[in-house]
Amino acid sequence: MSSSSVNIHDIGTFWNNAFRHIFNCCWRESVKPLQYFCQSLPLSYLIDERRLTFFRKLLVHDNIVIRMLVALPAVYYEYIGLSSKYDIKDPLSSWTYIKSHVFKAFCASVF
Repeated sequence: MSSSSVNIHDIGTFWNNAFRHIFNCCWRESVKPLQYFCQSLPLSYLIDERRLTFFRKLLVHDNIVIRMLVALPAVYYEYIGLSSKYDIKDPLSSWTYIKSHVFKAFCASVF
């Protein structure tokens, strides 16, 4: 397990504990329903959503050098893999489209 994934897990734990503290929940209860009704995403979904929108911004950037760097197989395949996780078919989808698909994936995990 890399150090970045451990840090994301720790921050996700703090994020969930904040919801538990705000709504006075037991530590054994899942906070996913609370996050759903507050229209807030868990940290892992938020990070993926930000990465998808960042890649999308790079793909449509005016600078040709940036677009060529994003088109490198390692970077582009990472974007395609992440977008397929959330069933995003078009790499140039709008930000609202990306956000709605990430939220739909979260809703599917809650219910």
